[in-house]
Amino acid sequence: MIWNVIEALFLATAISFAGSVQLGPVNFGTIHTALHKNKKAAIIFGFGGSLPELLYCGLAIGSSNFISQYEGLEDYLKYLTVGVLFLFGIYLIFQKASSEQKHKSTKKGKEIWLGATFGMLNPQLYPFWLFIITYLRSNAVLENTSWPSQVAFVIGAALGAFLLQVLVAEFTTRKREFIYMKLTKNYNRVLGAVIIAIAIVQLVINL
Repeated sequence: MIWNVIEALFLATAISFAGSVQLGPVNFGTIHTALHKNKKAAIIFGFGGSLPELLYCGLAIGSSNFISQYEGLEDYLKYLTVGVLFLFGIYLIFQKASSEQKHKSTKKGKEIWLGATFGMLNPQLYPFWLFIITYLRSNAVLENTSWPSQVAFVIGAALGAFLLQVLVAEFTTRKREFIYMKLTKNYNRVLGAVIIAIAIVQLVINL
């Protein structure tokens, strides 16, 4: 029993870490927070952005036996994700670069809720975990259906996503001075343009 729990935890952590590498709202939000504030705030944002993994992965486990009812849903959700990225890019382009003093005066404690909101706006999470869980079970990898193993798998899903956000925050913070030096007051517009470009590429691929 203990081995099954540990196996489920590590398996979900590895899958979530790898799956979170794709550019999405939470990753961009963590980068944005690290640039505007600091590494700690970015990590808190990333933690909040990882929490929805608990919800979506839990829902996927509970509904994995009914995957046939959701045939074609993933394709529609991809377009919604493109829309979220596009709107976030526009928001950054029109957002004025804040001064350091303004960054310091910003109230703390909102990062976790903002991160959670960004995570909830990632509609690919549910179909992603639904596909993963169904695939694992069909290949006799995730056969144990006991609640401790399922809870461990759900926790691993959030843990893997959070570990990636920690790395993103660390990398962005280390390169922060370089980014400021190269982009100065236009880094919001540059980052927003990159996000919009990625959204357009994803749209073309999904057509």
